[in-house]
Amino acid sequence: MTTIAALLLTLSMGQTVDPYVRSRVEAGDRSTQCLFWTVPRITWNQSTLGNPGTQPAGSEFEAVRRSFQSWQDVFSSCGNITFEEGPRVADRDVGYVSKGENRNLVLFRTRQCTVGSVVPAEDPCWEDDVCGNVYDCWSNGNETIAVTLTTYDENTGIIYDSDIELNAVVFSFTTADGPRCTPPLTQGCVATDIQNTMTHEIGHLVGLDHTDAPNSTMNPRAPPGETSKRTIDAGSRAFVCESYPKGGVSQNCLHLTTDPTLGRKAAGASAGGCASAGAEAWLPALAGWALLRARRRKEPRA
Repeated sequence: MTTIAALLLTLSMGQTVDPYVRSRVEAGDRSTQCLFWTVPRITWNQSTLGNPGTQPAGSEFEAVRRSFQSWQDVFSSCGNITFEEGPRVADRDVGYVSKGENRNLVLFRTRQCTVGSVVPAEDPCWEDDVCGNVYDCWSNGNETIAVTLTTYDENTGIIYDSDIELNAVVFSFTTADGPRCTPPLTQGCVATDIQNTMTHEIGHLVGLDHTDAPNSTMNPRAPPGETSKRTIDAGSRAFVCESYPKGGVSQNCLHLTTDPTLGRKAAGASAGGCASAGAEAWLPALAGWALLRARRRKEPRA
């Protein structure tokens, strides 16, 4: 089952202003377990396709790399995880494959999953919520910049896999250090900054939720031209030091009283169906904000 936490342009529901907020098995429910990694090394991969529309051309790969390095610097200081970049891959599928090969993938989607012209209306991928993988298209809202899809054990909160999709259908991604872009897009200006976006999304990957704390990397507001989230704030740094202590074990939030499992068996799912959830999405700040949570089932792929 996949939980989409998406921000919509509507009235604010008053998010927390805590220095950091840990992601939970049930988003926002502090009675449920926190999400966290227990492995000492996380290998991540970029899609070979990159994003053809990035300005300057081809600079997206290094921008993504810098984002992971920013988190690595924090973990090297006080944490217990090493990030390792794997080779670029042709894989365009996100999500978790039970008992199969999995990778923590970063990719850009460059076309919308439009009904009819891209995805037939009768295609069963709509019901299974896998059209993005089947047709290599963006299946989330046009207003969403990026989505992080995290698969975890719903009893223990232990994370097994996390993928990041960026919406290159609607947003013009840049890597420059110049002024905010104004139409038409020109070389050297900042529209939607890749490093700004990715540093935020990697925060979700390691188990952080949104906070309204000013200047936080995990603040969901991202106006065009913003680059401040490239620098990881003190609250997010404290999360690493406290949740992933250097030389120690990763910290959960609740004492485990149930046996680990890959989740409830959804109707129609084969044995070993996984609880796949925690997709975090964030948007540019244009108006008020609200948090919408929706659920969708994603079957394990053979």
